[in-house]
Amino acid sequence: MPTLKDYNKKLVSLRNTRKMTKTMQMVSATKFQKAQAAQARVVPYANALNSMLHRVTAAAAGDVQLPLCTPHAPAYKALIIVVSSDRGLCGSFNHGIHRLVAHWILEREDRYTDIDLVCCSRKATSFFRGKQEIRQSLDGVTATPVMTTAAELGDEAMKLFLDGSYDEVYLAFNEFINAVSRKPRIDLLLPASPSAEEQQALTPENVMIGPRPELLFEPQAPHLLGTLIPLSIRFRIFSALLESAAGEHGARMSAMDNATKNSDRLLDTYTLLRNRVRQAGITRELAEIVTGAEALKG
Repeated sequence: MPTLKDYNKKLVSLRNTRKMTKTMQMVSATKFQKAQAAQARVVPYANALNSMLHRVTAAAAGDVQLPLCTPHAPAYKALIIVVSSDRGLCGSFNHGIHRLVAHWILEREDRYTDIDLVCCSRKATSFFRGKQEIRQSLDGVTATPVMTTAAELGDEAMKLFLDGSYDEVYLAFNEFINAVSRKPRIDLLLPASPSAEEQQALTPENVMIGPRPELLFEPQAPHLLGTLIPLSIRFRIFSALLESAAGEHGARMSAMDNATKNSDRLLDTYTLLRNRVRQAGITRELAEIVTGAEALKG
């Protein structure tokens, strides 16, 4: 049975743990606010860029064929850019996206001859090391996302796609929903193509009544698309890094909040047990004193 000294040591350890988890929660809350603000700032730009890209693509009516939009048939080699976090203590944030990528690879092993990874975090590198071919491993790119890193990743992905090293390039990340909710997803990055739903929603026929308007481009559509599509690919990677950063801090904030509450419950439990042991000790000492006094009287 634990002694009073054992319970006191346990309570000291729990208080230190609670102090650490509470501090980490407060730090993560501050970082989450900054990451969420950064992610929210790019939304208007992303919407405007996607709208312009889809409208130009719809107006071109398939007359423009760009290498970045041309599928490689058949597709044998795939590259997945995996975005997670460098640090742990964030609940299932990393496990969710890693498990999704592993399941995705397992389902498509018969389709592709090679599936390689670009791991944008230490946790992703550690998880997939020895399980899958890792072409490149990057550290520190998700903590403070910058456009320079996203542009380098995008340019490298486009180069590998154009020279035939890979037939398809995918982007795996945690889509940010709110502070306590994230959705792991894998999107096709290359060949670049607006989704059917977005394409249909943004075509002039669906937003205007009457004949299709004639749109004039300056510069011409091929040159304009040749600029917009690489820019869109780089920005999609940058947006994924921002969403992952916001999701990571939100997940860590939530995890540390739960850890703090668990520490409080354990503190209450062990304090009660310690008090019972102390009370039993006091009762035993009083009983010994009373017994000794009665023995002296006798």
